[in-house]
Amino acid sequence: MQLGKDLQPVLAIEAVDLLARLPRPRQGLSALRAAATPTDLLLVLHGRAGGSIPAEIDQLAAELQIARGGRVFLQALTDEQAPMQALNFPPAPITLVPLFQLPGQHVQFDVPDIAAHWRSHGWPLRRLPFLGAWPLWQQAIGSALQAARTEGLRPLLLHHPLSGSLAFRYVQLLEQRFEAPCQPWCEPAQLYIDPTEPQLLVPLAIAANQISAALQATDWPVAMQLWPPLLQQQHFYSSLLKQLVSLP
Repeated sequence: MQLGKDLQPVLAIEAVDLLARLPRPRQGLSALRAAATPTDLLLVLHGRAGGSIPAEIDQLAAELQIARGGRVFLQALTDEQAPMQALNFPPAPITLVPLFQLPGQHVQFDVPDIAAHWRSHGWPLRRLPFLGAWPLWQQAIGSALQAARTEGLRPLLLHHPLSGSLAFRYVQLLEQRFEAPCQPWCEPAQLYIDPTEPQLLVPLAIAANQISAALQATDWPVAMQLWPPLLQQQHFYSSLLKQLVSLP
């Protein structure tokens, strides 16, 4: 544990990550991870009009700050000013967490640009993969979908309209991983669904957005069920909170 306290923060992060990749990490690894000074977190999300942050993300950030004892910054792509106030702090190690379900244009272009901007201001920044690619997050979704199947529901995954071969290949991977068809979400009347079949509509939305609100406002047939955005469901909220708290 003293090792984690003595190391420079950036070195401690790398050391803990490398140890975690060993075939059989020692039991003391979790203690070492906890002893290392936690880095600040930068949660990047799409956001709503005018840079508004969904309530579930605000709550997540507040709980993270308390649990980790470090700062948590939020950057919404819809807010041209955020979070430049954070750059007034002296640069410190920071971990960028892209809160996106799919590798669309935001993940491929906006997130690298944000990372480069912070680094240009002297912040030692580590960028994690987008949330949808995290194994434990996929496992949480897969388990919930399997539970729905045991109740006689057939899941249909709805994703934001995408462009680019990478995004389309990833959607195909999700269909195989979750054993459920995927459709771009659009106006409810344009969805290819059978209203007589018990079906679970699963918008792959991390947090509330304009399209998820439209889907929730729709009067669906009795046989249809609709998931709210993922972080509005306690199962997924707790899973993500636990994973983010455990980051070095």
